Amino acid sequence: MTDVSTQVREVQGPHTTLALHTLGWKAFQDLCAQVCAEVLGTTVSVYREAQDGGQDAVFLISKSPEEGTEEATVQCKFSSKADQRLRPSDVRSELETVRRLVRDGRASTYYFVTSLGVDAPVAAAVRDQLKAVGVLSPHVFGKEWLTLQIRGNSRLRALVPRVYGLGDLSLILDERCARQTQALLGHMMDGLRVYVPTAAHRNAVRVLSEHNLVLLLGPPATGKTMLAAILATAAMDGENHQCMKCEGPLDLVARWNPDERNRLYWIDDAFGPNQLRSDYIDTWISIIPKVKTAIDAGNRFILTSRIHIWNAAKHKLGTRNHPLLTNGAAVVNVGLLSPEERQQIIYNHLKAGNQSKPWRRQVKPHLADVADSQLLLPEIARRLGDRNFTKAIRKLPSDLMKFVSEPAEFLKDTIQELTDAQQAALTLVFLWRSRLPVSEITSSETRSIADKYGIPVATIVESLPQLDGSFVTRRREDEQDYWGFYHPTFADAITEILGSRPDLVELYIRGTRVETLLSETICDGATHIPDAVVIPSVATEHLVTRLLDIPNTPELNRSFFGYLESRASETVLKTIISRDPAVLSRQSIRSWRIGLDSRIKVIARAHRLGMLNAEIRMDAAYELEASALNGFDASFLDDDEVLGLIPPSRVIRLTVQLLEQIEEAVPDRIAELAREVDPDSDVSDYFDDIRMYVEQLQNVFYSSSGIQDQLSALDKRIVDTVAEVSLRKKRDDEQGDWSNVSPARVTTALHGRSIFSDIDD
Repeated sequence: MTDVSTQVREVQGPHTTLALHTLGWKAFQDLCAQVCAEVLGTTVSVYREAQDGGQDAVFLISKSPEEGTEEATVQCKFSSKADQRLRPSDVRSELETVRRLVRDGRASTYYFVTSLGVDAPVAAAVRDQLKAVGVLSPHVFGKEWLTLQIRGNSRLRALVPRVYGLGDLSLILDERCARQTQALLGHMMDGLRVYVPTAAHRNAVRVLSEHNLVLLLGPPATGKTMLAAILATAAMDGENHQCMKCEGPLDLVARWNPDERNRLYWIDDAFGPNQLRSDYIDTWISIIPKVKTAIDAGNRFILTSRIHIWNAAKHKLGTRNHPLLTNGAAVVNVGLLSPEERQQIIYNHLKAGNQSKPWRRQVKPHLADVADSQLLLPEIARRLGDRNFTKAIRKLPSDLMKFVSEPAEFLKDTIQELTDAQQAALTLVFLWRSRLPVSEITSSETRSIADKYGIPVATIVESLPQLDGSFVTRRREDEQDYWGFYHPTFADAITEILGSRPDLVELYIRGTRVETLLSETICDGATHIPDAVVIPSVATEHLVTRLLDIPNTPELNRSFFGYLESRASETVLKTIISRDPAVLSRQSIRSWRIGLDSRIKVIARAHRLGMLNAEIRMDAAYELEASALNGFDASFLDDDEVLGLIPPSRVIRLTVQLLEQIEEAVPDRIAELAREVDPDSDVSDYFDDIRMYVEQLQNVFYSSSGIQDQLSALDKRIVDTVAEVSLRKKRDDEQGDWSNVSPARVTTALHGRSIFSDIDD
């Protein structure tokens, strides 16, 4: 976990300005619109330069309720020249347009905002020119004024986070906060300089301010981690939160302090980095009540996840999930981008990238079509701006469109065109799960990879700096330097390449951590899992050998059984049981629902395959019966394979005992919970288990109307009991301190000058 503490602010001089000239005309125009909206609190309508009659934004200023509203004009003048300053002659061509706007009642107040530096005598001369054509209240603002607005408004920085990347952070933050922000963003600072605040970004700001909780969802390459870092930075900057970046929920638990307030917990890949992790799910189930309490105390939580992992996690969490995640109120899909947002993303990356002017000029006519593709994602745009990734784009526009529609294939081809030493370096980073300590570069893993590729170790070491900034990045965490992939999708591409190289798969099986092997691979022939490393059947012998060497501990056995349940092919499962039947007698940490328990499911699978001895079957049958009768957990009753572990005669007896439960044990349990529950806790959560038990019995006895009536009455009793206990709950009216942080509304017309008009300048 990384602890980025907040500190007391220090005064900084305002004399240095931000690099506004690097924004591009459209991004500068949008920045001006947001600044005006923040300063004046109005809705700003932004128009394209090519047909806006000299004005870039028109907005309504409310003088007073009695006077109604009066239109005023804002003109934004952008220049990409860093040292250029405004001259009085720069506005002369606009004066006739200003005169017409004044006549139409739209410019009695006129704002001239520019990225240029503005000297006081020049500002006075420009104001005089504007007054001469009828403007009653002229204003002239340059980059110095804009820098002051940005520096003095943390809310503005939260909504236009790209400003964090426009220069030295100490220009807009105090020295200590600047250091902490640098530590938090780290290697993402380059990405921040091209960041586009999308509708998803503004929605995430709103959700976090309203609920103190947000889950950022999206496919790979959509910018979830970047957005999470920006939200955390904004909270630390404007709200004085202490930010704790956690590597999963286990790290969160290790550093948990329920008495702390004003903390922001950022949990990246909250349910698993590439695959759903069962130990993560069990941890979330145990700590969700504490998370609710922490949120009520003013703490905030930012979670990220790939969509398919979240969909699987949501099913496993069941009723233990946080209500705001269950109903989607705190969930933001980062991958939904508008055509205009995609245009700005492409523009920023091409402007900031290393493509030549002739290349940009060549692709310029096709960029609008590229932006129309919903498959265009931020990471793909970054690669488009980097000549290292676009060598295969030869035929336009077909290759350009394929670059967007088939990014994985292009990335694989690009990697395979690298030198053997560079490919070996990427394989090494992969085996270290994108966290290769610089001090370990010449380790035994490196020597093994060098042998496979037939190259000296020294060439691998030399290749990593060559790949820096495009394929990998060097970052510092916890006082140590690491090499990691520039983006997680590089690991996905290496995964596919490994799948076609059995010799490298063997290296992967032998060299990777057992936890990684169990959570990120599947056997050839098993049910497909997105983003998993597929172990080909030719490597079965190596896989079985490694799996049988897994230490017999409850923690590892939970993951081991999870692998055998859903990731192992029948061939692999049969081979493991044949070689070591005692595997099925291993004990593991039990799932919160026995019907979801991987150990039980593997035993049931072995029973179906005819490989289960009678003793283990009877032990499992007793465990299932005890769960249904004593643990109020009947979650296995709808799983025929698991239910098959109980002999038929005992199933009949269990049915009779369940009917007796409905008569006596369930009502008694409801009353017992009512006496035990703390009214200041989440009362509804406390009754989840018994509520689910009643629901499970309703599913079992669906054909008996009499039993259904009894169960419906029990369900109503639970609802009434929860309501009765909740009346005793203390009220806490304490509100969060971000209630005023929601984005100003900025509407943008989709016509006029092309955003790509100066892409080749």
